[in-house]
Formats: sequence, C-alpha cells, structure tokens
Amino acid sequence: MIDEQLASQLIRQLPIGACLLTPDYTIVLWNDFFAERLQMPVEQTLGRNLLELFPDQARFLKRKLDSVFILKNTSFSYWEQRPHIFRFKSSRPVTGQEELMYQNMEIVPIFNDEGQISHLFLAITDATTTASYSIALRQAHRQLEDEHKAQAELIRKLEEAQNQLLQAEKMASIGQLAAGVAHEINNPIGFVSSNLETLQHYCQTLIQALDFAGQLLAKHPAAELAADYQQYNTNHNLDFLLRDMPELITESLEGTGRVMSIVKSLREFSHVDTSQWKETNLIDGMESTLRIINNELKYKATIHKDYQEQMPLVYCQSMQINQVFMNLLLNAVQAMDQPGDIYIRISTAGDFARISIRDTGTGIAPQHITKVFEPFFTTKPVGAGTGLGLSLSYSIIQKHQGKLSVTSPAGQGAEFVIQLPLSAIPEE
Repeated sequence: MIDEQLASQLIRQLPIGACLLTPDYTIVLWNDFFAERLQMPVEQTLGRNLLELFPDQARFLKRKLDSVFILKNTSFSYWEQRPHIFRFKSSRPVTGQEELMYQNMEIVPIFNDEGQISHLFLAITDATTTASYSIALRQAHRQLEDEHKAQAELIRKLEEAQNQLLQAEKMASIGQLAAGVAHEINNPIGFVSSNLETLQHYCQTLIQALDFAGQLLAKHPAAELAADYQQYNTNHNLDFLLRDMPELITESLEGTGRVMSIVKSLREFSHVDTSQWKETNLIDGMESTLRIINNELKYKATIHKDYQEQMPLVYCQSMQINQVFMNLLLNAVQAMDQPGDIYIRISTAGDFARISIRDTGTGIAPQHITKVFEPFFTTKPVGAGTGLGLSLSYSIIQKHQGKLSVTSPAGQGAEFVIQLPLSAIPEE
C-alpha cells in the first residue's frame, strides 16, 4: 500500500486543485495547484476554515458541501453552472481572451470505518479549453441563426419584389393594351364625333329651313299648297322627326364622349406613358380608378365622395397608388353580401395626405385583423383570391414611406386608411 506521506505528496503535485476538509470545513490538505494560482502558501491555509477563507464563495461552497453530508454522495458543479468558483488565472488561454480559468468542481465524501463521513475531498479541474470551444460553438450557432434570419428576411423581400414585378408586368400589359385600344379607337371615334358635330349643325340648319318653308307656304295665296305640306307633315310625323333628330345626335355625341373618357381613364390608371415619381393629383387618380371598375361597383355599392378643396399634389408613383386604390375598392365591394355604401375621403393631415376608404360590408374578424397584410392570407374561398392584393398594397405604401392601416368595429364594416407624405423621397 502507498503510505500516507507518499499519497499526500502525490496529491500536492496533481495538476488539479485538491483540497481535503474536515466536516467543519477545516482545511487539512492544500495542494500546490491551489497554492500557486491563489498565491496562498500551504502553511497559511492549513487549519483555516474554507468558508472564512473565501467569504465571496462561502454560500455556494457551503450549499455544495452540505449536500454531500446530507446525501452521502458525490456533488458536482460544472463550468456552465458557475464558470469561476475560485479566481484562478487561465493557464491555457485558447483564444487569448480568457483571463480566468473555467472550472469544474467535484466534492467526494471520504468515509471512516463506522461509515460516517470523516473528510471531504474537493477537486477543481481546468475546463477552459472545453469552455472556450463550447462558447465559440454557441457564438457560431447564434451567428448562423442571425444569418439565417437575415437570409429569411432577404427571401421575404425578394418574394415581395417578385410579386411587385409580376404586378408591374400585369399593369404594363394593361398599359400596352390601353395604348393599343387608344390608337385603334381614338381615330375612328374622333372622326365619328367630328362628323356628328357637323351633322348636328346641318340638322339645325335643315330644321330652320323647313320651318321657314312652312311659314312661306302658310302665306302663299294657293291654300292647297299649305294644306298639302301639312298633310305630308302629318303622314310622315315630320314634327316628331325634327324634334327627335337633335336629341339622337346629342346622345350619340355623349356616347362617343364616354368612349373617349373610358380610354383616357384606362391610360391614366395604368400610366403607360410613365411610371416615374412625379407630383400627382390623388383625386384624379381615384376618379380614374372608379371609372375603370365602375361595372364592379355600380350594382353593389353607392359611392360617397368627400374631397378636400385645393388638395395639394403628392410626390409618388401614380400607377402604383392607383393600383392600391383599386385593390381597396374591390375588397370593399367584395365584402358586401348585399348592396351597401362605400365612403371615400381624401384630405390632408399635417404633412401627410390621408385617403380613407370605408365600407358597410361584413367587416374583418378580430382574429384576422392582424393578418390581412400578410402575403397569401385570404378569407375568400379557394380559387377566389390569391391573398396578394393587400400585401402588395402594404408594400407599395411602405415604399412611399407612408402607412396603411385598417380598423373594423364589430358589425360596422371596415375602414382602410392610407397616409402618404406630401413630399416622399423615392426609395431605391
């Protein structure tokens, strides 16, 4: 067997912190590892109370030591739980940043012949290398998570950009169609309208001539001529024709005017000529949008307009803002189970233009109100909606440095409010 002196010498030279304590926490062995790293020579520690020697760590150490007495089993403390039990300087700074040693502690009970704990062996091992690698691994994991979140955000923005590009392509197609329609229709409508105006002038001259002829015949000595004229007039309803003909021409001119107005509205809505940032009249944009979707609205909603007089121009991309107007108006009318009302208000609020679109439809359920601007979210039946309209509208308003919000009081429909800065700075 190894004698006690040899065992004591071996423990003192172990490359770990080794300390032997009596049940009252008195130090009876203090090895060189402790002595050198704490600058506490062996002769200054033997016979001293460990808890009094280290008052800052006393509460933690006492709890660990007492648990060994109670459970009569080994107690452990790993560096994750308490990295620096004793203030040992790091002997192997892997990264050059560790000033203190990361430590694992193990307290082992030593029993006498009667089965009672006679001593406690406290061992401190250096876990700096393991801790350094573990901390570095965690930092790398956090960095990867941050990069993953950044990539997910980038993917989301790319998806939004793709959706906006698809929408822009659709609007460009509408613009090209509008340009083609304008080119093919404007010329014939132009000369039809011009000819009708000329015909209207001819008609007025002809009516005056016939009226003058009737007056001359009434004064003619030969009364039978006036009677024959009156009979012809009666047989052919000449008075009715002369009254109806100007009205027919006027209605035809109104029809050609409406065709030209529709083509103009389509061009204004899609802005085939330009999609650049420019000062825009929001009221004109709203009016052209209303004309474009008139067939969707006229059978289901009564439109109430409240436009501020002398509304200032707003610096924006008018094509995209018109697209937002159309999305919100179509959503409003589609939310109505029966004919209702849509209230449109355009005004200023400080440095912002404020556009409010309120409907008297079924409203939005409370559980859905926070999701309406999320991509692909829709409460419509499968195939009836993509869930992109409001999401794209939200993105467009954000790009204009504005705000798009919604409120939906129970049973009172929904109100969407757009706020656009009067002098927005284009976003790259």
